[in-house]
Amino acid sequence: MLEKDQPEIQSKPQKTDFTAITFYPDLSKFNMKVMDADIVSLMTKRAYDLAGVTDGRVTVKLNGKNIAVKNFNQYCDLYLKNKESLANNLPKIVEKKAERWEIIASLSDGQFQQVSFVNSICTSKGGTHVNYITDQIVSRIQ
Repeated sequence: MLEKDQPEIQSKPQKTDFTAITFYPDLSKFNMKVMDADIVSLMTKRAYDLAGVTDGRVTVKLNGKNIAVKNFNQYCDLYLKNKESLANNLPKIVEKKAERWEIIASLSDGQFQQVSFVNSICTSKGGTHVNYITDQIVSRIQ
C-alpha cells in the first residue's frame, strides 16, 4: 500500500452527470489469490448498506447489477420480510424526523435486535443513539 498508480479518469458522454467508482483490490497485499466467501459476503453487505443509507437518487451496483434498495425503509425490509415475518404480517413503524435521522421499529423474535448506522457506517453493536430511541419506546410502553 506504499505504492499507488495514478487514477484512471475517463470522460464519457452522458445525458446526466454521475460519478462511478470501481474498486479492484490488490489481493497480493493481503496474501490472497482470490477473495474468499467471507470477504465477498462482507463487501456485498456493505454495498447493500450503502444503498440503504443513501437517498433514492443514488444507484448502487454490485458486480454490474443494480441493487434494488433505494432507501432505508426498503433496506429494513430485507431484514423484516422473510418467510416468518410475511406469515405473521409483522407491523412496522417508520418515522423520519430529519433528513439524516430515520427510525424504523418492528417486532423481533424473543430478544432485542437492532441494525443502526452512524455516518453511513453500520454500528452492529448499537450505541447511545440506539439506547436513546429504545429507552423512549420502553418508557411509553411501561
